[in-house]
Amino acid sequence: MFTLTLDPPEASPRLAVITIDRPGEKVNTIAPAALAAIEEQFATLDSTPGLAGIVLISGKPDNFIAGADVDVFATAKERKDVETFSRKGHEVLKRLANSKLPVVAAIHGACLGAGLELALCCTWRIATDSPKTVLGLPETMLGLFPGGGGVTRLPRLIGVRESLDMILTGRNIRPRAAKKMGLVDQVVSEESLLAAARRAAGLLAADKLEPRLHPKGDVVRALLEHNPVGRKVLFNQARKTVQRKTLGLYPAPLVAIDLIERGLTLPLDEALAQEPPAFAELAVGPVAQNLVSLFRRSNALKKQEVKDAGGEVVEGEPITRLGMVGGGFMGADIAVVSAEKGIETRIRDIAPEPLGKALAHCKAYFDRRSRSLGERHVFKARSRVSGSLELTGYGTMDLIIEAVPENLGLKQDVFAQLEAIVPPTTILATNTSALPIGKIGAKMEHKDRLIGLHFFSPVSKMPLLEIVVTPETSAQTLATCLRYAAQIGKTPIVVKDGPGFYTTRVLGFYLMAALQMVQDGHTIEAVDRGARQIGWPVGPITLLDEVGIDVGAKVSKTLAEAFPERIVVPDTVDQFLASKRFGRKNGRGFYIYPGEGERGFLGKKPRKRVDPEVYGFFAGRTPLAEPGDPEELGERLTLIAAAEAIRCLEEGIIASPRDGDIGAVFGFGYPPMRGGPFRHIDALGPGAVVSRMAQLRERYGEAYAPPALLLELARTGKNFSSLNKDEGGAA
Repeated sequence: MFTLTLDPPEASPRLAVITIDRPGEKVNTIAPAALAAIEEQFATLDSTPGLAGIVLISGKPDNFIAGADVDVFATAKERKDVETFSRKGHEVLKRLANSKLPVVAAIHGACLGAGLELALCCTWRIATDSPKTVLGLPETMLGLFPGGGGVTRLPRLIGVRESLDMILTGRNIRPRAAKKMGLVDQVVSEESLLAAARRAAGLLAADKLEPRLHPKGDVVRALLEHNPVGRKVLFNQARKTVQRKTLGLYPAPLVAIDLIERGLTLPLDEALAQEPPAFAELAVGPVAQNLVSLFRRSNALKKQEVKDAGGEVVEGEPITRLGMVGGGFMGADIAVVSAEKGIETRIRDIAPEPLGKALAHCKAYFDRRSRSLGERHVFKARSRVSGSLELTGYGTMDLIIEAVPENLGLKQDVFAQLEAIVPPTTILATNTSALPIGKIGAKMEHKDRLIGLHFFSPVSKMPLLEIVVTPETSAQTLATCLRYAAQIGKTPIVVKDGPGFYTTRVLGFYLMAALQMVQDGHTIEAVDRGARQIGWPVGPITLLDEVGIDVGAKVSKTLAEAFPERIVVPDTVDQFLASKRFGRKNGRGFYIYPGEGERGFLGKKPRKRVDPEVYGFFAGRTPLAEPGDPEELGERLTLIAAAEAIRCLEEGIIASPRDGDIGAVFGFGYPPMRGGPFRHIDALGPGAVVSRMAQLRERYGEAYAPPALLLELARTGKNFSSLNKDEGGAA
């Protein structure tokens, strides 16, 4: 993994270049073998005379080190195994940090987690200005904290406020922002990285370059970080913010805050010694185990293969030209994400106004990106997007995605028009969220190239791509769409055609169950709060407002037609639409949203609040004398979603519990710390879940009837984990 290149003895200065390149893998990760290799390389360097400095650089085209190999945490049988690995990592990084020679980290591509912790131990850090280069500590997203020295070294380098923000949010830092905050010392072009690193190593060796070891001072830092009272205020506020956002369901952020606060009062070595036992404790806990499992399974999905009828692996073709039909918000969003990844993209709409809005959306997106990436890198991406009122040039597209309004007849007409002008090799996809793909393509001649590509909004942030296949979809079409998912950085799940597919179907049952709870007399606040207390990122009523009540109505009615005995769309929905209550998009939904610039007490922007008038739309609703337990409401909603996910597995809509878990968490926010509906049911025990659903069924009706597969697992004492495919990944 580590290749050592030494300058000849006569070179001045004589430098060593260590190239990091994990064989057979697309990304570099830190595993036990890598720690041993680092020790071996430094032992060699210690015995090499005349060296002036060391450069660490990656041999990968798009990553430095992407993190630690999470298999270490996921497969550890005992807490002590994780702690042993963590302590070994600390020993190796301490050796690097205490090197007598200056060490320069030459960073291009992802430098995350353990990769950034390694870089923090170097004397000097140089990053390229490439869009591929990001720095971050995402461990809290996995239920952990930066346990390789991150919570100790980072605050000492860039300051407490900046460190808390990086560690608690897990967000990526772009090179220019990293330079400004002191995380890196230089930003250079990709082409000049090695030369710049060599030059820096020589200047450091000659004492002509002084490494910065402490954050820049300012008035705010003096008030909040450099005195005990201010520091206490800062950490208390951080705890309150974490508690408000996580409701105590994720322990890692609070552990990280405690370690940072305590570590700043200790000598460096004592502060570092706190990390391994605390890290190991979290790593074997249920939250980290579930989140790490999601990470590994999502990585496995990015590597899935497609085989033809003869069992041969089919290779997907790269997408170089993409045509969007429909310039609405989703169409424009898909266009910018594709263009940013190097795909020539054209948007077609039938009228100048929507097309103009689509192109304006693209421009605004790239303007925002240019502020973080720089105009030089964004210019090419912006130039890849074009617009048209005609289908000119669509005959040369590799892939065309339809994103017109959810009207079956309209979509059928679009595909008939497209098929008449494109060659049989062009893939025709629809971004419908609920209409059956087979019905959309019923009039097509070449049904083998028809597929569903269901994106989630906002496309630039949502990681999932639900790929929907019909019985006629060819292996080549599927393989190419999986390759397209990889090109644009999405995690794909492949599902079979059917009303609502997987994600929309499960979400529809979840949302209608929430409306039924309001009809039964529960308050909107209680329903939303109950879901959040169980771990849903937002409550179902809030989500309905965010998605759009009009969109939710169309989806729910599609599901009600398919499953009339199990889902009912209340008249409330039509009354909302007649009153032009569409949700957040027009400021009128279940909630009242403060206007732009509206300010309340002390100039603070008011929070959204439930509109009391909406209860009038629920005919016959009688408020409960006893409000009920919000957590039970959350439990009921979660079981409704889990039961529908199980039915999708029974029917073959999803291929495995793995796909179902990833689709549920990444697609509509099933509580991440539970690991997805199938892993959640396994943790509770199928038998216990069947018993609980029997109680709820007796009290609340047939919505809680357990699926046949769940009953079978409870009867046989089995669970869903045995049906999962292999997992794998790193972080």
